[in-house]
Amino acid sequence: VRKRRRAALILPDYAVRVTVLDFEDFPADAKEQASLVRFRLKRSVPFDVDSSAVGFQPQRDSAGGKRVDVVAAIAPLEILARYEAPFRLAGFHVGWVTTSTLAALELVPAAGLNVLAKLTGRVLSLAVVHHGVLKLVRSIELSGFTGEEVVGHLFPTLAYAEDQLSASPGSLLVCGLASATHESGVWLESQLGVRTAALSSRFGQPGPMNAGLMGYLEKLKEI
Repeated sequence: VRKRRRAALILPDYAVRVTVLDFEDFPADAKEQASLVRFRLKRSVPFDVDSSAVGFQPQRDSAGGKRVDVVAAIAPLEILARYEAPFRLAGFHVGWVTTSTLAALELVPAAGLNVLAKLTGRVLSLAVVHHGVLKLVRSIELSGFTGEEVVGHLFPTLAYAEDQLSASPGSLLVCGLASATHESGVWLESQLGVRTAALSSRFGQPGPMNAGLMGYLEKLKEI
């Protein structure tokens, strides 16, 4: 029997609900962890958790405390099956599944406090990373493509970073935004008061359609 080839599937951000759950204490047993994560998700997603695929990754407190931030991703099984179907028909086994923004986080510096803003089509994805730990992630469907609307979503994100983490972001990393140009970057900096730079990788500057792929290739160095 011919062995099926393995494939990694990077889903668009709008296909998966991703959130960061905080726990004062988190069990060591994997089954207890999964049960606790699913219980928390039932209170925050508008679809049936029991008929959904759930993945999660605990992130230990960098200060060495018991607090645990858990990155949880959930998608209805029927949605996931649609994306996996072409790979299965082509003889691939889909092993590693993630979202574009989660994969792109491999390109965000682990040191300090950094904010990622990635625009793909009408979907703006924002992530706050503090010393390599994901603290906040959200995706918003924009009503337009104006800089003012993007800034309107970035303001509360930056305010959260400063209020909850007691630190100012070292940089705002952008991908798929017009702010990749120098002039627009200067305008964003003047509006937000934070240094703005284009997301980058050793393979070149990522775009909105391949940022996740470049992040995944970066991750392969660790495997």
